[in-house]
Amino acid sequence: MDQTSALGNSAKAEPLLRPAALWAADCADSALTVFEDEERTDYRLREAIAGAREFGQGGPRNKALRTLAWAAHTAANESEQPSAKFAARSAMLAAAVAYTHTDLNLGRQGVNQARHLLGAAVYAALACELASESPAGVAERVLLAAADTMPEEVGILLKHFPPQPRGTTRLSQLFHDLDARLRLKSAV
Repeated sequence: MDQTSALGNSAKAEPLLRPAALWAADCADSALTVFEDEERTDYRLREAIAGAREFGQGGPRNKALRTLAWAAHTAANESEQPSAKFAARSAMLAAAVAYTHTDLNLGRQGVNQARHLLGAAVYAALACELASESPAGVAERVLLAAADTMPEEVGILLKHFPPQPRGTTRLSQLFHDLDARLRLKSAV
């Protein structure tokens, strides 16, 4: 498959999504303790991250993986601490990488689909920042680590989506910053 041509649907992009899922799982794992410090007996995030890794290693994109992603989403909604909520969203998006619609690559839909790829790192960064007693530079360090470990396939996928807009919220700023950093790295 020519990886620089139009990707079409997610089935054609699956060979690119698998390493992206492994990367997203590693990103989400960086914020796992933020959630587990608050919710010591809740393993939904750990299971979602494991599901993302299983997909990344060749496992199926099936109902079980989608269920793991939704369970992490539910954990985010149930958590009272913002840092734990963001950690849960990170795990949810790691499992959801497998469902990135590469055929929805224009306009707002394209921005949203790119967030499937970027979300595990961005939400982990925000979770770690909010959980830190000294938050200055925490999110930036998490995003830098994510950029340093980004597989080539994530850069290829991002080229098919519009760049993240610079927004006014902390979350949108982090999405923009990571997107710009990864695009720059993949251009080299």
